[in-house]
This record gives sequence, C-alpha cells and structure tokens, in this order.
Amino acid sequence: MVKTRVVGIGAGKFTLENAINGSELGDTIAIEPGHYLTKTGISLQDVTIRGLGQAPSDVVITGFFGVRENGNLTMENLTLNELSAEVNIIVVNKKASFSAANVQFNASGEKFSPVVVQNGSIALTTCTVMTRSRNFFGIDTVGSVVSIEQCDISGISVDHSTLAIQSSQIRNSLICVDSKVSAGSLIFLNTDINFYTFVITEKTNLQIDDLVLPIGSSIAHVLDSSATAQLTNIDQNHVLTVRQDATAVLQIPNVQVILEESATSTEEKEQGGTSGLAPENQTDSAKDGATEQPAKASDDAPVEKQVDKDSPEPTNQEEPSPESAMGKLNDMIGLEDVKKEVKHFINVAVFNKKRAEGHQQAISASLHSAFLGNPGTGKTTVARLVAQIMYEEHVLPTDHYVEVSRADLVSQNVGGTAIQTQAVLESALGGVLFIDEAYNLYQEGGSTNWGQEAVDTIMKYMEDHRNELMIIFAGYTKPMQDLLSMNQGLRSRITNWFHFADYTPEEIAEIGSRQLTAQGFTVNDPYYRTAVMKAYKNDINHDNGRWIRTFNEKLLGVVIDAVQADPTRDDSQVLDSDIDRLMGGAEDEKAAKVAALLTELDGLVGQAAVKQTIHDLVDQVRVSQKMGSKLGEEDRPTYHMVFAGDAGTGKTTVARILAQLFYNLGVLPKDTVSEVNRAALIGQYIGETEAKTSKAIRDALGGVLFVDEAYQLTSETGQDFGQNAVETFITELENHRQDFVAIFAGYSQPMQHFLDTNPGLRSRIPYTLEFADYTPTEIAQIVTQIVTKRFTVNTDLLEQIVSTQYTQLPENERANARWARNFAEKLINRHKLWLVDHLDTDDMKHISDEVVTGMAESK
Repeated sequence: MVKTRVVGIGAGKFTLENAINGSELGDTIAIEPGHYLTKTGISLQDVTIRGLGQAPSDVVITGFFGVRENGNLTMENLTLNELSAEVNIIVVNKKASFSAANVQFNASGEKFSPVVVQNGSIALTTCTVMTRSRNFFGIDTVGSVVSIEQCDISGISVDHSTLAIQSSQIRNSLICVDSKVSAGSLIFLNTDINFYTFVITEKTNLQIDDLVLPIGSSIAHVLDSSATAQLTNIDQNHVLTVRQDATAVLQIPNVQVILEESATSTEEKEQGGTSGLAPENQTDSAKDGATEQPAKASDDAPVEKQVDKDSPEPTNQEEPSPESAMGKLNDMIGLEDVKKEVKHFINVAVFNKKRAEGHQQAISASLHSAFLGNPGTGKTTVARLVAQIMYEEHVLPTDHYVEVSRADLVSQNVGGTAIQTQAVLESALGGVLFIDEAYNLYQEGGSTNWGQEAVDTIMKYMEDHRNELMIIFAGYTKPMQDLLSMNQGLRSRITNWFHFADYTPEEIAEIGSRQLTAQGFTVNDPYYRTAVMKAYKNDINHDNGRWIRTFNEKLLGVVIDAVQADPTRDDSQVLDSDIDRLMGGAEDEKAAKVAALLTELDGLVGQAAVKQTIHDLVDQVRVSQKMGSKLGEEDRPTYHMVFAGDAGTGKTTVARILAQLFYNLGVLPKDTVSEVNRAALIGQYIGETEAKTSKAIRDALGGVLFVDEAYQLTSETGQDFGQNAVETFITELENHRQDFVAIFAGYSQPMQHFLDTNPGLRSRIPYTLEFADYTPTEIAQIVTQIVTKRFTVNTDLLEQIVSTQYTQLPENERANARWARNFAEKLINRHKLWLVDHLDTDDMKHISDEVVTGMAESK
C-alpha cells in the first residue's frame, strides 16, 4: 500500500533517514520545515520527497542522493545543499529518471557538478541549480534526455543527449557535444568575455525560438554543428560574436562571425568546450584536449567531470586598466572617499600578503569590513568590485562573491541557524561574503534571538579564517553603529570602515545620463540633467542610485507609450517633451495649471480672506523661486498651517486645491492629501501612538497631511495618549519641515487651545487660515451650484427660499455647506417624487416652482 511518511518533530513523525530507509515503491515522504542532514549517500527508487513549507527555503536538506537504475525519484518544494565539495547532490543512473519542481540546488562546483545524469532522464520545472565556481556545470549529462522549464541554471553540459529548455536562463555557459537542443525563450547572463556563452560541437543541432543576451559582448563557438535562432535581441548594445568552422551552419540574425579552420580531431573540437573558456584563456592542458568524461557511478558515488579552472595571471600596472576591477571602481561616479579608503585597504592587503610570503609579520591581518551608508550609494557594487580586486591582486584565492541577508542566515527552527550560517560561510571561503542590512541580525523583542546565534557563528568563523575570507557587514550608518556597539566582540573583528556618502544632485544626474547612454538612448543632456537635479532636490525620497534608476524607468515608460502612439517616432530618442510629461508638464503647462486652480479657488462661494491668503502664498512662492538666492533665502520656507472654522466651511476642499497648487509650483513633489483623525493616530498602549503618528507622517511625505479635528488629540483624560501624538508631531514637523505640509483643522476656539498646549507646536505652524461661517446668501448660492449641476430651476425663487429658511435656523443647526448639501438632496428627491405623478412632463430635468415652494412649507 502506498504511504505518506511525515518527517518532523513530534509523535508519529519520522526522522529523514528512517523515512527514506523504510519507504516502499510509490511512497511519499513529506518533510516539515527545518534543516536536515544526511551524512551518507542515499540511494532511492520510485519515491516522492516533498517539502511542506511555503517556500523551498523552508525545508533544507544537506546531503547527496543517487537514483537507482530503472528507478524514479521526484522532489518538490525544497532546497538541496551539497554535503561537501567532494560529492554531487543528485546522480541519476542508467535508465533512471528524476523530476523536480520548485527545488533549489546549491553547490560549490569546485570539484563536481551538483546534478549529474548518465544514460537517464531528468525533468526540472521552476528550479534553480547554482554553483559558486565556474569549474563545473550545474547540470552535466551524458546519453540522457533532459527537460528544463522556467529554471535558473548556473551552467549546462550535454553530451550525446537531448535537451528541451523553455523560458529559462543560463548564468554561465551552455556546452553541447553531439546533442539535439531545442529552446523556447532562452536567456544567457554571462558577461565575462573570457568564457563562451555557448559551445556546440560534433554535429549538435541547436534551435532557439527567442535568444536573449546580456548588455555588452558575448562570444560563442560552433564546430561542425548548426545553430538557429528565430528571434534575438542582438543590436549595438547586445553583441554576439561566433567563432565557427567551415562545416558549421549558422542562422542567427545580426550575429558577427569569425571563420576559423575546421577542426581535424575530437581534441581540437573540444578546445574550450568543457569549461567554456575562450581559446586565448585556456591553459596548455585544455588546448591539448586533456579532459575527463564522467566515470560510471554506483548509486551513491560522486561523478566528476574535469574542467580547466586556470585563468590568466593578472598583470601589475602602475595605473589600473579600465577593464580591471580597480579601473571600474575608479570610473564610478562620486564616492571619492570610498575610492581612497578602498585603495588604502588594497595596499595594506597586498603589503601583508607579500610580507606573509616572506615569512614576515603582517601589520594587520583582518580583511573584515563594514560598509556604512544610505540605500543606493553603491555598497553592493563596490563590494563586488572589491572581491574582484582582492582576487586580481592575489590577496584571496578566488573571486567568489556571496551576497546574503538575515533570511539566508537565520532559521526559525531550533539548531537550524548555526547550520544555515555555517553553510553560507563555507560557501564563501576563499572569497567575499557580503551581509546586506546586517543590523537585522539583531532584533529586539521575542523570546529567542535567532540572529544572535548567527552572529556567534560568524564571529568564530571570522577568527578561524581571518586570512581566507573577507566578510563585509553593510547597512545604514546609524543601525549599523548600534549593532556594533551592542556587540564589542564583533566590532573588534571589523578593522576596516568604509563610509558611503549620499550622491549630490549633480552626481545623480550624471549617473542617470550614463544609464540612458548605456541602454542605447539619446537625450538632450543639459535639459535632462536640469530636470533630474530639480526633481531630486524637491523629492523627499533621496535613496541615491535607486532613485535615479526608478526615475529613468518611469521616463522610458513615457517614451514607450509615445512610441506606441506614434510608430514613426524614433524609439531610441528621449524627447524634451517626454521629460516634461514625467515632471508633470513643462513650466508653461504648470503655470497654466496654477492659474486654473486659482480660478477654481476663486469660484468657491465665500471665504474671501482664505482666498486672498492663498493668492498671497502663491505669489510668495513664485518670488522665492525666482529671487531666493538674491534675497539670501538658502532654505525653502515652511508651510504648515491651521485651518480654523466650523464644520462645512470648505476646509477639506481648500486643502485639496492647495496640495495641487504646491505640486505645480514645485513646493511639493506630490499632489496627494492624506486625511487622518484622532483614531488613526492614537494607540491603546505605550509606544503605539508614536508609531501610528510617525507612520501617518511617513505615508504623507511629499504631499499634504490633513489632520481633521486636530484639537481632539489634546484630550485631558488621564490615560490618554494624545499628548504623545502632539510631541511626535513637534519633532517631525521640524525634521521634515520642507518634506510635506501639515494642515491641522478644527473649530476655531478648540484649535487655539490645541496650539496653546505646547509652545513648540505653535512655533512650527506659521500660518492660520480662518474659515468664516457662510451667510444665508452664500448658503443659497451653494445650494444653487449643487442643484444646477444636474437640473434646471428658478434660481431666484430657490435662493430666496434657501436664504429665508437658513436665516430662521437656530445657531446650533447652521451646518454651513453640509446643511446646503442636505437641502439640495432633499429638493432633488422631492422632484423625483413629483415626476411619479407627472410622467408626461416635457422636461424631466427641470424642477418646478411647485416643488421648490414645497421646500419652504416642509420645514
């Protein structure tokens, strides 16, 4: 009978090894979230292994598996890590089959491929197969049938095999020997011109429906084989050069061809074919064809396929070449202090390396570093370049670069964090480990601090392998300083500090200009730079490189829409009008919008004093923008306000018009109005009010925050947290005084009391606009405006009746525009009832005098 065996902790559950050893043909092994280790090879036949987590990373198995001859193994929703660099992860033997869905394979690739198939078959769907070294491929097959769909593979080698690959990407190389390969959409990510993107030899037939190459130059090798691609992205920015012999058949649009003499031996055909190394980068052994084919394996035995892993010795130059990692670092925009710090760091590392080789004591042995700075300042890019520089200068033996975050190190299962962290550390040994947002390893609250377990594991490894590994802890400056101050042991192990300053608006514009050029677009550069600098200065979101990348993406989105609307337009040119459209319109268009908004404001009934104040504000803004430097105004003014007045006097309407005015005048980067009240700001326990108020302010940054009935924040009840909200506002109004406009609205007298509760509050709100109650005549005008939007009516009669009725109301029932809106709705409803008895009327949209007069009689 087919059974399901559950692996986990608890009664009735199995250990992984017991579940596997006791399994029978057709059984399913269901594994609960956690980390599992198999120290010996496991041989399987006709079993399904399924992870029960929400993601593959929830169930992690470290070990290696063999699929017996004629057997069938299925795996789903889990992660497989190699037990060591000496073994494969999966070996599929003769006539056996292996299928995997939503599975991640992680291996070093130093000595073996993680997935090896010999005269069997595999089918992978939505899987990732990664090796950290180019020495071996992610998948290596001989005499097999391979199906791959929606996968991410480090590299593939097929020998006398059939490969069908759809909607997948290959990070390094595809090597095919005497094979048939059909591909749908196939993406290559290799950007190292020292390695071939693909090599096909010995009558291989490669057919690709849609070939996608990375930006830059790619090279391929075709010997005595055929390669066809129906669609490609090959252009001036995506170049493919193919070396081919006279017997090769090449049908790839826009490809560049280098014809070479036909190979006369198998050894010559395989030059570069195993590792993907281009001929000029192969060692002598590779050129002599010194390769090994996979040996026949037993069920558990690892299978090796030798790959040339030598690379050219770097040349020492007084000045780094533009192609070197140091040259690329020097070519980066800005970061002058970081460049100096990196240069000094490399000098010290090289100096110590030379002293160590001469058996002399180093002046400083630790490579571990901290990268401090705001998002988008290039920390990750510099870290990758540092890894390459350390390798080029022979300080570290490999150019491994491993990037992780808290999620990659910390497990929610007991004992899992140390295992998971140790595996990450070992994977980066010999290279650079980059821990992004490292401060997240320390999290306050909770009964168990799993992050501390990761930190403890890292500290021990840092000390034990201080000369074999560089660990970079990266993150925002303040949280990183807090993390290191709380752990002196970690701080003492980090001897190198790199401070990444924010980019200036000029540098942001330079980055953006370079990005557009690299993508093959032309632009009016001075116009573009002026627009970028203005937008960046006005935006409250200063996340540096991320900001300009997002800006360019939005700009190119405008270009795409324009090209689709006008197919005759040049699709590689960014017009000034595209930039204007992204910025909300050209200056003359924005000026027209300001004029239209002021007309809309003036069209509102009553509130003459409010209208005049806003007109004056607009004039002040215009003068400050044109004459600010001459007037000695270095900073923009603050526009926080109080809107004081009874309900229904138009405060919310005016706030929305004001937000759009400030946006089109360039005071605010957004025209949004976020409306909140006491309930949205006040919490139920200590600390919640500050958090809720801060979130409301953060969500409103760039636009207007409208706090309705703000006086309710200063309730005098003993247990109220309203004062905490006011104190939070006082701090944030100053810290973000130019990043948003806060409008505190409410009845006049309570609002004065609200301002008096804290002198710091009044000093931070420079403007108070008093909204007067509407007169009976103004109420009549408002009713007329509402009704005549949809109906015709005797306006003189209507306004007479409205004015008279409103005058007769007690003071406490005069709700201003709200009363007017209710009156208008009642009038329209009475008209609809009147139509029931007058369906033969000529104009159903005309409200008769009879209905209007009836409103006076129905008080």
